[in-house]
Amino acid sequence: MTNYIEFVKMHGNGNDFVLFDEFNGELIPEKKKPEFVKAVCDRRFGVGADGALFVQSSDIADARFRYFNSDGSEAEMCGNGIRCFSRYLVEEGYAKPGSIKVETPVGVLELWVEKAEGYMVKVNMGEVKTSAEEIPAVGVNQIWGEKFEVSGREFEIYAVNSGVPHVVIFVGEEELENLDIVSIARKIRYSKIFPEGTNVNFVSLLTENEIEIRTYERGVEEETLSCGTGSVAAAFVSIQRGLVREPVRVVTKGGDLIVEFSDKIAYMTGSASRVFDGRLRLSELRFESFG
Repeated sequence: MTNYIEFVKMHGNGNDFVLFDEFNGELIPEKKKPEFVKAVCDRRFGVGADGALFVQSSDIADARFRYFNSDGSEAEMCGNGIRCFSRYLVEEGYAKPGSIKVETPVGVLELWVEKAEGYMVKVNMGEVKTSAEEIPAVGVNQIWGEKFEVSGREFEIYAVNSGVPHVVIFVGEEELENLDIVSIARKIRYSKIFPEGTNVNFVSLLTENEIEIRTYERGVEEETLSCGTGSVAAAFVSIQRGLVREPVRVVTKGGDLIVEFSDKIAYMTGSASRVFDGRLRLSELRFESFG
C-alpha cells in the first residue's frame, strides 16, 4: 500500500471533517477504520477534526455516506457532515448540481446543492422521532418534559431522534452563554436511560423564529461549534412546544442553519466549506500499520 492517502478538509459552520474518497475502491480496510479515524482526527498528532467522512459508491443513489466520530465510533447520520459530503460529490463530478441522492444508514436522503457565493446545501433530514423505542431510551414511553437532576439541579429534558439521539434543554440567553455544558451534558449522555448514549443540546429563545444553541456531541465527547442533527432536534422541540414558528433560524457558534418542516419531514439548509486538499503521510501517523 502507498505511503500516502489523499484527503480533503471540510467544515459545516465550524463542525470539521476529514474526507476520504473511496468511490473507486477501498483505501482503509473496514476493520481498521475506527482506529484510523481516531488517529487522523487527533488535533495534535493527526489532521484534526470532529469526525471523518468516507465517500463510497452506491447501487441505489449517487453515492454512499459513511461518517465516523473522532473517537472511531460510526454514526448513522451527521447533518453538517452530509452537506460537506454532498458538495464534494458535485465538485468531483460524482453528481450534478441541484437534486442529488445519498445512501445513508438511515435510508436514501435527497439533498439540493447550490453554488452561490459559496456552497449552500439543503438536506432532507427525514422525520424526527419521539418514541422511546426509536430514540432509543429505556424505562419510559417518551421523554418529553421529564425532570433530570444533575448536581442538585433539575433540568427539563426533551428527547428525540433526528437521525441520531438528541436531548434538548431550554435555558435563558445569558445562562446559555456562561453555562458549563460539558459537565452537565456528560451526566445525561452516559445515563442508563440512553443505552446508546445521546447528544445534548442547550437552547435559548431569541425571537419568534430564531433560537441559539450549544451542543455536546456523543462520540466527540466535547462541545462542537455546530451540529446539524442537533439543530433539527432543537427546532423541532421548539416548534412542537409552540415557542417559535418556522422556518427556524438556528444560531450556532460556527454559523446559522435554517430548519423547516413539510409533511413531518425536516429540511435543513446551511453552508459547506472546503478548506484544503492534502496528502496524509501514513508512516508518520500514530496508527498501527495496515499490514
